[in-house]
Amino acid sequence: MAERVFSMPDLGEGLEEGEIVSWLVAEGDEVALNQPLVEVETAKATVEIPSPFEGRIARLHGSVGDTHPVGSALVTFDVAGGGGTGEEETAGVSTGAATPAAATPAVRKLAKDRGIDLSTVTGTGPGGRITVEDVNAAGGWSPDVVEVEPISPVRREIARRLTEVAAVPQVTTFRTVECSALDAFRRELEVSPLPVFVAALARTCADHPSLNASWRDDGIHVARQVHVGIATDTERGLMVPVLRDAQTMGVTAISAAIRDLARAAREGHLRPDDLRGSTIGVSNTGSYGSEAGTPLLNPGNAVTVALGVIQPRALVVDGEVVARSACTLSLTFDHRVLDGATVGRALSDLVALLHDGGRLRDLPR
Repeated sequence: MAERVFSMPDLGEGLEEGEIVSWLVAEGDEVALNQPLVEVETAKATVEIPSPFEGRIARLHGSVGDTHPVGSALVTFDVAGGGGTGEEETAGVSTGAATPAAATPAVRKLAKDRGIDLSTVTGTGPGGRITVEDVNAAGGWSPDVVEVEPISPVRREIARRLTEVAAVPQVTTFRTVECSALDAFRRELEVSPLPVFVAALARTCADHPSLNASWRDDGIHVARQVHVGIATDTERGLMVPVLRDAQTMGVTAISAAIRDLARAAREGHLRPDDLRGSTIGVSNTGSYGSEAGTPLLNPGNAVTVALGVIQPRALVVDGEVVARSACTLSLTFDHRVLDGATVGRALSDLVALLHDGGRLRDLPR
C-alpha cells in the first residue's frame, strides 16, 4: 500500500478556501474513485469534493467547521501500488498508480454532459489535474477558436441608432387579429397583407393622431402627414426606408411603393432622404415566420407596430373554438408621449378595422 495525501483542491473562480460542512466518509472506510468525500462551503456555493483515488481512508484532516485553504491537507489515503509514501496530492489528481480525476464538480458535470470518460482525459492542471479546458479539448471544442467579422458602416449605424433609442422609456402591447377579412381583401387586390395593414394604420392615425407624434425638447410634435418607416431586411443589415404620405395613397400604390423601396434598399440605391423623416414605424416580422415580437422604436417616432405571421389559430368564435386565420400585432410606444389606455383604444380601433371586410373595402384602392 502507498500513502497519498489529498489536498484541498482549487475550487475555481478565484476561491482560496472552503469550510468543511460535513464529512461523507470516515477513517478506515474503503472508497471508490470519484466517491464524494466531503461537503465544503465556499463563498459561491456548497459543493461535494470527490475522491481522486480508490483506496482506504487513513486520516481525515480537520473537523466540521474548520476552514481549509486551497492546497492544505484534506485526506490521507492508503492506495494500492508503489511510488513511495507521504507523496502529497495537491490538486485532487493522483500520480503514479493513482487514477486522475477532476477536482471540481463543474468539471465532472461538463464531462458527463458531453459524454466524455474522464479516465481517457489527460490533465494539464497542477499535479495533472483535469481542467475544464482539458474536457473541452477532449471533445474537440475550444472557446479560443472564433471567427471575427469586421463591423460594417451599416451595422455600426444600426448599433448607434438602436443604442440611442434604447434610452427611451418604451412599452410593448399585443393584440390578436382574426384575419379572414384581411386575407380575402388582399387576395382580391393581389397584394401582400403588408400594404393593407399600412393603409389601415394610416387611417387609424387620422382618428388617433398621437400615434403619429414624437417627443422633442420643445414639446410633443404631432405630424399631419403619415410617413411610415418600413423595416427592411437586406444583406447589409436592417434598413428603414420611408414611405411618405401614406394617408393619401391607395393600397395598390402603397404596395408598389413598398416594393420599390425594398428593392432600392437591397440593391443599395436608397438616397439619404429615403431614410429620413418617418413619423411611425412598421415591421413585418411575419415575413420570416415570427408570431410576435417587441419591436424597437425608430429614433424620433412614438410608435412602431409589428405584424406577425398570419396563420390558422384556435380562436373562440360565438362560444366555440374554431380554426381561423389570425396574427398578432405588437405595438411599441414611447411612454413619454402615450399612455397605455390611449394606445389600447387606438389598437382596438385598428384591430376592428382589419377585422371588418366592409371597412377594409372603404380604404382607397
